[in-house]
Amino acid sequence: MNEFFEASIDKKFDQKDLWKTCIKNARDTLHSRDLCDSELLKILDASNSPQKFNTIIRLIYVYSKTRPDGHTAVKLLFENTDTSIYSLAEWIDAIDHFDSWLADNNRKADWKMMLGYIACCSQSPENKDIKHNFIELIDEMLNTYGFDG
Repeated sequence: MNEFFEASIDKKFDQKDLWKTCIKNARDTLHSRDLCDSELLKILDASNSPQKFNTIIRLIYVYSKTRPDGHTAVKLLFENTDTSIYSLAEWIDAIDHFDSWLADNNRKADWKMMLGYIACCSQSPENKDIKHNFIELIDEMLNTYGFDG
């Protein structure tokens, strides 16, 4: 395993063996042309749990398998994060939360649609003067406006 991954995993508080397995599985699943090591490391560093990390990797994988340029999935994630007031860690938490909401409500959305909805939530008028908790904001938007996906 890459020394940078090892160093990042060493910073995690627990489940180090599980983190190593997650990285190995991600590297075995996603080709480096779709997700390079430096991008994988960014996602690893920003993930608060192996489960959330695996959710992001799964969603990137699914999107990349339906597109000729699988790297687009990663570019979309980083572009949305870069233009947002929320960090990559907050985006990962939000994506994981929204993915769970979709599953709990027997709904589906592709990666691009998910990111679009979450980006829309982050840019809502309610979020202009005061930065709200991202997950609470998404829940408020889902409860108020629903999701047409």
